[in-house]
Amino acid sequence: MGNRSQRNTFDTWDLQRLQQATGLPQQQLVQLYQRFQEEAGRDGQISKSEFRDFYEELGQGNASHRAIDQVFRAFDRDNSGRLNFEEFVSAVIMLNQQSNPYDRVSFLIDQHNPNASQGYITPEYGQHVFSRMNDFYGTNVDPYDAWSQLDNGQGYVSSNQFAEYLANHPQYSQFQY
Repeated sequence: MGNRSQRNTFDTWDLQRLQQATGLPQQQLVQLYQRFQEEAGRDGQISKSEFRDFYEELGQGNASHRAIDQVFRAFDRDNSGRLNFEEFVSAVIMLNQQSNPYDRVSFLIDQHNPNASQGYITPEYGQHVFSRMNDFYGTNVDPYDAWSQLDNGQGYVSSNQFAEYLANHPQYSQFQY
C-alpha cells in the first residue's frame, strides 16, 4: 500500500508473518515465488489473467472474478496491467479470508511503511493508506478526516493503533470477498 520505491523485496519479508497473513505455509510461499519468477518472465510481472490463474490455484477462497479484478486494479498502481511479485502477494493477502482483517492490514502497512522499524505511522503515510484503501474497497472515506480522528496531536500514531482502526473501520470492514 505504498509506492514502489518503499517496498521491501520478497527476500527481506518476514516469512513467518507472511505465512500468517496469507494462510500459506512458508515452503509454499517459497515455491510460489519461484513459480512466479518462472511465469513472469524477463519483466518479473504477470497479467490480470495470470493473476486470476495463480489465485485460483492457491485455493484461497471463492472470490469472484469481479473481486479479483478489483484487487488487481488496486495493486496495479502504475496502471500497466501487470503486477510484480510484491504487488501480487499484497493482493493475495487482501483477498485472503483465512486470516483476520487486522493481520492482513497490519502486515501490508508494515511492509510498505517507511517508518515500520520505529512502529509509527506519519500523517502523510496514513493518508496515503486511506486513499489506497478507498481504491481497494471503492469507498470515499476522506483521508484527512479519518487521520484527524486518529491523531491526538502528536503528529503520528502507532502502527498497531492504525491497523486496528483500519481493520474495524465500518467502510472497510463491511466488504468480504
